[in-house]
Amino acid sequence: MRKRIPYGISNFEKLVKEDYYFVDKTKYIELLENMNEPYLIFLRPRRFGKSLLISILENYYDINNKDKEDLFRDLYIGENPTRLKNSYYILKFSFSGIDTRDEKSTEIGFVENVKDGIIKFCNKYKVKHKIEGGKSAEILKRFLTDMEDILDKKIYLLIDEYDHFANEILGFNYNFFSEAVSKNGFVRKFYEEIKDRTASGIVDRIFITGVTPITLDSLTSGFNIATNITVESEFNNMLGFTKSEVKKLFEDILPEYDIEQNMEKLKNYYDGYKFNRKAKEYIYNSTMIMYYVSNYQRKGEEEELVDSNVVSDYKKMANLFRIGGELTEDRRKVLEKLINGEEQSLNLTRVYNLSGKFNIEDFKSLLFYMGFLSISKVDILGRIYVKVPNYVIKELYFEYFQELINESLGYEIEYNDIEDAIVEIGLDGKIDKLTKLTEEVLLKLSNRDFIKFDEKYIKIIMLMFLYRSNIYYVKTEEEVEKGYIDIILKKGVMGKPRYYGIIELKYIKKSDYEKYGDKLIEEKLGEGKEQLKKYEESEEVKQLEELGKVKKWIVVFVGWECKRIEDI
Repeated sequence: MRKRIPYGISNFEKLVKEDYYFVDKTKYIELLENMNEPYLIFLRPRRFGKSLLISILENYYDINNKDKEDLFRDLYIGENPTRLKNSYYILKFSFSGIDTRDEKSTEIGFVENVKDGIIKFCNKYKVKHKIEGGKSAEILKRFLTDMEDILDKKIYLLIDEYDHFANEILGFNYNFFSEAVSKNGFVRKFYEEIKDRTASGIVDRIFITGVTPITLDSLTSGFNIATNITVESEFNNMLGFTKSEVKKLFEDILPEYDIEQNMEKLKNYYDGYKFNRKAKEYIYNSTMIMYYVSNYQRKGEEEELVDSNVVSDYKKMANLFRIGGELTEDRRKVLEKLINGEEQSLNLTRVYNLSGKFNIEDFKSLLFYMGFLSISKVDILGRIYVKVPNYVIKELYFEYFQELINESLGYEIEYNDIEDAIVEIGLDGKIDKLTKLTEEVLLKLSNRDFIKFDEKYIKIIMLMFLYRSNIYYVKTEEEVEKGYIDIILKKGVMGKPRYYGIIELKYIKKSDYEKYGDKLIEEKLGEGKEQLKKYEESEEVKQLEELGKVKKWIVVFVGWECKRIEDI
């Protein structure tokens, strides 16, 4: 009997007892315990398996679980138990699900989550403690004071999603965030109390998960005891799946699935995460992979590769671009480069200082921690370069870019018009509607400061439309043996188009055209034909031709106007 797919399951005991599939990462328990530092923080993007990790640690170290050997029996840590197994009282807090609509609801939500963690502790270990009102730090202080007199062993403190609420308010209420983590803020006071209790001895070990280091960094001396292991190479693979783990998953759960044939597609959509410059391999987002497997197992076909739950979480990216105010010019340039497929250097911010200026490296680092960027390479000088990790995240960038375009235009571009343009390519092998749409947007933006006309911006607008459809898998600057293809339209998820395509874009300044006329157009067409001829021998184009008819277009723009479309 096949194992069940644990999509959305973050309770380890439930996962084991109800026969869900589990990728064994328990060797990392041993690594964590053997570190000299007892207070750890580990950050990963949203929906990357952090809550399940917390549940695994909870079940392994809980003093109440001594008689539950079966939970870990067949796993690495069951065969290699550590010295501290089942030797702690577990106090667990989770700070997701807090209502952040205003300052009052946020603080109330924080207090309620603290109370909830204490109540569950008291119920589990059958200890008596009366929770009275007050600030979260005061509630925690009274509780831990009582526990010092009651408990015969130390506490292992687990905090899940420590910054979930903070990341939400950071984007739209920067001042409130600053107040919450300031010297007298409720968040800082809470973590100061935790720090004090490590000194008194009742709290022996701490493990914290979250997404970004901004909140803890902002606490400064309020909580300066934690060691951040986020970008340590030995923990690069602790969450998410490696390529070999993905292959084994499919072999075990879907043996009829041709994993070798589909590995490239899975890589394009779900892979691409690397959190340390020395890490040897990229990591797949485990939640996205489990969504795909669960969907395929139920339906036996691919209808949708993108998990809407993941998308809804990541859509909060829009707020991040406006941290501290409006979308700045340097941040917009970062966005434009990313959606154009360009790598960017990154001087990773390890410690944030929000009392100073939030500079562009801080911003790119934030995108890295959130999972919107990943390490792509390290040059000979040791500089890190980052890129968009995969197609799912690239689509979100383009959605946000279209929101900015709509905002600048003052109206929303009709999706039906976009769909019609892409259907025309797939069925008729024409791009007239696509170039017309691109023209209309460029014309309306031409008297604004939103864009500067050149080939790059024309391509970005065209890509913005193409990324809205599942008919094609769209690549830009596709590297082939003899150059880079501007835009290539490969097989997507939905349907079987009659035509696939390659688009070479050429741009002429209006002033140059007025001076030299159609001669410039002919020159650009000649350049395009030479490039397309070189691409014909590439493996990528040959693979495309095996799928169906391949159209090759040269599109020449003069200013905002499409002057010529040459079908080669």
